[in-house]
Amino acid sequence: MELLFLLNIILGFVFGALLVFKATLTSKTNKYLGYAVWVISFIMLNGLLKEMGFYDEYDLLTIFYDIEWIFLFPVFIFVYIIKATKHNLSKTKETKFLYLPFIFSIALNLFNNLERDFELFSLKNPIAVYIKASLFSIENSFVYMFNFLMLIWLFFILKNDKNQIRITWLWRLWAVIFVLVVLWILLDFVEHYSQGNDSSVYINILFTGLSFFLYWISYNAIYKSRLYAEAEEITKLLNVQNLVITNTSNPVSKNPHFLKFENLFKEGHIYRDPNITRESVAEKLEISAGYLSQLINAHIDENFSGYVNQFRVNEVKTMLLDKTFDKYNIESIGLEAGFSSKTTFYNVFKKITGMTPKEFKNQQE
Repeated sequence: MELLFLLNIILGFVFGALLVFKATLTSKTNKYLGYAVWVISFIMLNGLLKEMGFYDEYDLLTIFYDIEWIFLFPVFIFVYIIKATKHNLSKTKETKFLYLPFIFSIALNLFNNLERDFELFSLKNPIAVYIKASLFSIENSFVYMFNFLMLIWLFFILKNDKNQIRITWLWRLWAVIFVLVVLWILLDFVEHYSQGNDSSVYINILFTGLSFFLYWISYNAIYKSRLYAEAEEITKLLNVQNLVITNTSNPVSKNPHFLKFENLFKEGHIYRDPNITRESVAEKLEISAGYLSQLINAHIDENFSGYVNQFRVNEVKTMLLDKTFDKYNIESIGLEAGFSSKTTFYNVFKKITGMTPKEFKNQQE
């Protein structure tokens, strides 16, 4: 088991290095995700060395185990998310104060290390001893609170976010981290109140969860982030080109509400929003969802979902035929057009055209 965890730790450091240094992945946003992966990998390495008795043999290095590196993890995730969502906080310098708990942990444990392990001095004053013990007690409690409060803060940031391209991935990232933090707190609580039990059981459970996180985040960050980045580039290109996508099967209508409805799709490109609903469109038109359904039934020989997907497929077809978009991944094109996943994109495209996107592109060449 130790060998397996060591392999996962090494892969974690490699994945983090790819996010920080690889040219195609490096950005002011992704590097913080790489830092977060490094922190988790280092925490796992510290735990593994502790279980193997490394710090018992080299007690002067115990400070590296005692420092609460977990203070850094939520900060890097927080900075990553506010930069990914282009939140106003990403433009301020106040976020640097979030590193203060980690700096406090370094200072406190360095002081303790110099006294306990290097024996450079000794605290004999009862008040000084009490203050030191109290500071450690605060650190031990606040480390849980800090991680949990940061996640709550991120919850509200994501809830108010309007960046539809990245929001699904960021919610999944938040959910996975939330589960891991809850698991960590519960395991620490159970271990603390189950004195005499083998602590390696709890370590193995937590390390299994962290290993899953490293693989999951690395796949999504390295593969998915590239897709999302390409989708954002494609959006910028389309905005410059100002394409007007039409659905030629629709009859001409004189109903002002339906004309406005069509214009939202043809020129407003609202179909690019993966979370679009009949209710959200009706709100834009300032009519009820029921009346919008009547308009659709009267003018279109398909339901709302089919109408939306037709525009998405038409936009994908337009991009696949344009040499400007040849350098982009086909899945990135589908994401930009409003499809929420690769599976949905391919299924809908094949249902409407009878071909996969790649087959369509090859047939036109």
